[in-house]
Amino acid sequence: MLGRQQIAGIPTAISELFKNAHDAYADSVEADFYHSDGLFLLRDDGMGMTREEFEARWLTLGTESKLDSPSGLAPPPIDVRKPKRPILGEKGIGRLAIGAIGPQVLVLTRAERSGHLTDLTAAFIQWSLFQCPGIDLDQIEIPIRSFPSGTLPDRTDVTDMAAQVHENLLSFKSRLDSAMFQRIEQELLAFSVDPMALNVSLGAPSLAGTGRGTHFYVMPADFSLLASIEERGADDNASALKKMLLGFTNTMTPNHPAPRIKTVFRDHRTDDSAEDLIDEQGFFTPEEFSNADHHIEGRFDEYGQFLGTVSVYGEDHPNHVVPWEEARGKQTDCGAFKISVAYVQGKSSESTLPPNDFARIIRKLNQIGGLYIYKDNVRILPYGNTDYDFLDLETNRTKSAGYYYFSYRRIFGIIEITQTSNPNLNEKAGREGFQIGRAHV
Repeated sequence: MLGRQQIAGIPTAISELFKNAHDAYADSVEADFYHSDGLFLLRDDGMGMTREEFEARWLTLGTESKLDSPSGLAPPPIDVRKPKRPILGEKGIGRLAIGAIGPQVLVLTRAERSGHLTDLTAAFIQWSLFQCPGIDLDQIEIPIRSFPSGTLPDRTDVTDMAAQVHENLLSFKSRLDSAMFQRIEQELLAFSVDPMALNVSLGAPSLAGTGRGTHFYVMPADFSLLASIEERGADDNASALKKMLLGFTNTMTPNHPAPRIKTVFRDHRTDDSAEDLIDEQGFFTPEEFSNADHHIEGRFDEYGQFLGTVSVYGEDHPNHVVPWEEARGKQTDCGAFKISVAYVQGKSSESTLPPNDFARIIRKLNQIGGLYIYKDNVRILPYGNTDYDFLDLETNRTKSAGYYYFSYRRIFGIIEITQTSNPNLNEKAGREGFQIGRAHV
């Protein structure tokens, strides 16, 4: 319960699960939400977990944070066929994120180790049981089953696992408030998932045949998931989910590095139709970045000095230097970082863009404009959101619009940091920005 309270919202939880898939060396991670029955499904094709790893790492309440220490766990497996990836989900928030999305989950995971595929591990977890007062952890049953390599559980298998938890619930009936008992019982009886049928309709990433990875089936998803999809702000603003999940990796700037992982979120409003809410074209494209009126591209070194190119209406001013006088010969706590910013004028008459292109980019800026921060090419939340002006550009404009030229809502661009170059910039436990400190300030 304490852990779930660290999750700022459903979009943050899903972003954290995307990071877990990245850490598992997945090539793709896909989320599907079905309005008809409230099913949320997330699938990746990463390294997966063996049954032993699932029990010792994922199901363990607290694990030694110093991996590979005498008292800790072995480091997570890596895919030696791919470039090594920095670990993004080291705080264990992913397990808590699943509990925030809905009250019960079916977990399916199948590992690949040393080129060999293991049996599939299936587990059913009812999170609401952990909220019941007077019940010890060792009294709560979590059914875990193994299925032969290449096979999936069907609806009967899943129903049997939920029934086992229902029997566990009945043993607590005399100790539970009647309203709580009825709510949990209704949740259990309503859990109806057929992984085999969904595998046929959705396809890859799949755990059937030679597939590997981890899949989560959450039902019913918390009502706030639907709200985060449908809620809109002023100025035709994007939904909360779209703002938080678009641009998971940088595909905005020209010559951006190839994304290590592809993310998808399909919204199934009916059983016959689905829309990918975070399609790459819904984010800013390299062409849109290149066609903007003005650009600032360069690097702030470890002393806070900027060196780069400033382009005004296509006229480049290379080797532009902006020193930081406060450095006084001392290195900054945050470390060196790169920056690439594009800016579009507020009026069509002042822009070089054709009217149709101008209207299109202004609409996108109103929805998702801002300055995004990427750590090892993975987005840090909530930087980039239209309502998170962490540089106080708009505040400064209210003081002197004649001097502070740039508007946050007309900017789109990125700041690039890495774990190696910026070790003092650490995310908060709830994944909502950096921890406050000298490097952040």
